Amino acid sequence: MEEKLKAVYITEFGGIDKLVYGDMPDPQPESNEVIINVKASALNHLDLGVRSGRGRVPGNFPRILGCDMSGEIVGFGKEVSGFKTGDRVLVDNRVKCDKCRYCILGEDQFCSNQMRIGVDLDGGHAEFCVVPAVNVHKISDDIGFEEAAAMPLAFHTAWQCVVVKGDLKPWETILIQAGGSGVGSAAIQIAKRIGAKIITTASTDEKIDQAIRLGAHYGINYTTNPDFSNSVRDMNSGRLVDMILDVVGAAVWQQNLLSLKAGGRLVITGTTSGSSADIDLSLLSGRPLTLMGSGGRTRRSFVDMMEVINRGELHGVVGAVFSLDKVGEAHELMESRKFSGKIVITGS
Repeated sequence: MEEKLKAVYITEFGGIDKLVYGDMPDPQPESNEVIINVKASALNHLDLGVRSGRGRVPGNFPRILGCDMSGEIVGFGKEVSGFKTGDRVLVDNRVKCDKCRYCILGEDQFCSNQMRIGVDLDGGHAEFCVVPAVNVHKISDDIGFEEAAAMPLAFHTAWQCVVVKGDLKPWETILIQAGGSGVGSAAIQIAKRIGAKIITTASTDEKIDQAIRLGAHYGINYTTNPDFSNSVRDMNSGRLVDMILDVVGAAVWQQNLLSLKAGGRLVITGTTSGSSADIDLSLLSGRPLTLMGSGGRTRRSFVDMMEVINRGELHGVVGAVFSLDKVGEAHELMESRKFSGKIVITGS
């Protein structure tokens, strides 16, 4: 008889009612894969898009959701080395082909055939998950599974924006939008470690307080102060900022441009408030700015980030925890935006 596992999956796109908590076949590893007993997984806005059918979506059904996960290795294929049963790990969700021109050149962020765990491949909202060994990273015994699950996607995105693309310097000032979000809270910690001055925004005073506890120097409530560029200048000794990390999009677009100094950099990695915005081109001609998308991330940068995480210098921020059979309630909370940090799902 085929073994079954409990998982949360979809068989069609739609609302929260399309999330199914039920049995799925027990996964079997290929020669280069490991089996993880999932202890915790995390929710991302990407999961909402996958469920509803927006953006990049699964090519077939059923699909187990969950792009982030942590747990213990309980088995592996015959070609896997460097791991043993019981290793505590988290997972990089981007699977590269290792065959295309970009992978061969070491530019795997542009891999022509890359897939995402939890989107194109079954994810971590399950008791067990099979993933390529190259995507698995050991975690320190000091890091709990819930914290570990909160880190991969948010922290790698923040690392890509702040360190790789933005090249933030210790003497610079950065404005981090939505400091209460998973990416925002990760970026605050990374910028603090670099030594930069940090201004952040959030939708509530409670989220601002948390951001300051994480290391932000100043916070702005963009709900009560939507025209925040003047406040940014006041908080930065009359100067505009060197860099902005934005996960919000259209709602803060104009104020972003007004907050950025001549020669400044804006890195966009999310558009939760909308993706269409007008631009006054005179701002670019008069103050040459660098506008960037975060783009894909490399395996190398994930390894670099893990070195810092395992030294205990960066920490996942867990905002709420739900059991595997309550993933629908977790989706409701994420859609409400009445939370900070990451929403985590506990496994077996």
